[in-house]
Amino acid sequence: MVLGQRTETFIMTPQEIVDYKRRWMGTARHETKIHSDYHRATRTWLKDHVPKQQWHIQKWTNVYESTVIFEDKNHQDSYLHWYGEKRAR
Repeated sequence: MVLGQRTETFIMTPQEIVDYKRRWMGTARHETKIHSDYHRATRTWLKDHVPKQQWHIQKWTNVYESTVIFEDKNHQDSYLHWYGEKRAR
């Protein structure tokens, strides 16, 4: 997996993923609210398109709502494009 702007590729252990998420979630992060009906489809999309250390889902942040948190604005924009198409159907 590739981290940020690095060009080297390596696999992170579960502990490294937790530590990495803790660092970026405490600083700049990009949040998107989603309807709970799209939770499963969102998780599938994220697993297919974004490295697992660069996103987090907080379930039930409001009634029928969860929050997706991204480290990278570009990932958020890609997700919003997909999510907008999904909701339009």
